[in-house]
Amino acid sequence: MNAMEMKMSEVSMHHHDHDHDHDHGDGCMSSHAMTFHVGVCQEILFNGWKTTTGLELFGSAVAIFLAGVLYEGLKYYREALHTRATTATGDSQVNITKNECGNQGSCGGTAVVKYSMLSSGHIIQTLLHIVQSTASYVLMLVFMTYNVWLCLALVLGLAVGYFFFGWRKATVVDVTEHCQ
Repeated sequence: MNAMEMKMSEVSMHHHDHDHDHDHGDGCMSSHAMTFHVGVCQEILFNGWKTTTGLELFGSAVAIFLAGVLYEGLKYYREALHTRATTATGDSQVNITKNECGNQGSCGGTAVVKYSMLSSGHIIQTLLHIVQSTASYVLMLVFMTYNVWLCLALVLGLAVGYFFFGWRKATVVDVTEHCQ
């Protein structure tokens, strides 16, 4: 092993030994704690979104709260669009068939909605699915900051959003939910 390789080996070993805390000159040590904490210094999603004061953390918590409410609204909106497609005035490229129970009891008929692949309803649902999936994973990453205040803001935002929109939903169990 030559001198250069030995020096690189020492630097590499030293790098693995330290705890990855960095002072950014604002009095906050940035670390990515994997346990719940209540500090005000927090990096949220991006390098540019950092809180160093209680007021900044509060503002971020309000934004995250509103994101949770909007996420629940988006889920309701997707279901409302799907329900509207089952009406007679819905998309002409949607096939609606009735399933009758026959002699299996009195379950009546249930509408089965099948979009054609290139129908406007299916394209809109696909685009909204992309937005919903992305939002779901972004909100999960916010929760994974493990900052108690941000986690609480997110959970409360989801709860308030469900309160405002959930009572209008046709189903209580959401089989399209991504992160549960």
